[in-house]
Amino acid sequence: MATLYALSRRHSTLEDDERGLPAALRGARLAHAEETFRSAARRLVARLDRAYEVAGELVLVEFKTRRTDVAYMADILELSVQRVALQDERQVPVSMTAWVVTQNSVTGKRHSHRVTLLSAAEVEALRTHYLEIEAGVGRAPTPARSDNQCLHCGHRAACIGRQE
Repeated sequence: MATLYALSRRHSTLEDDERGLPAALRGARLAHAEETFRSAARRLVARLDRAYEVAGELVLVEFKTRRTDVAYMADILELSVQRVALQDERQVPVSMTAWVVTQNSVTGKRHSHRVTLLSAAEVEALRTHYLEIEAGVGRAPTPARSDNQCLHCGHRAACIGRQE
């Protein structure tokens, strides 16, 4: 009886993992799940949710639980850093296209959003800009797209200090 229960739980977990995935990833081989990767050369560390193998390259998937069914630029940045770290550490091709799967925090309904990732050069440029802001040098940071983003940003004090 316990074995049947364990098998049924494993099956339902697999179904739940695939719920909301785009058709292109259903049935694909799960290559990595909840793993951390490092790019020593670029000094980046990223923990990814999932990476599926499709047509000889890895495709990243990020799961988000939120009230709104939208993929944010922050999701693209997160996935882009994951791509660079995974590709540098494992020396494997990682797709420039990834997926953000949002799960509504009220209804539990999932939707997948296809996103195009930043190049390694763009990720490095953002990292350099971030380090310059932290050091108080370089060009001033640009305002966020919305006041709400600024209100909740951990670097707000640095931006306000530079704008005065």
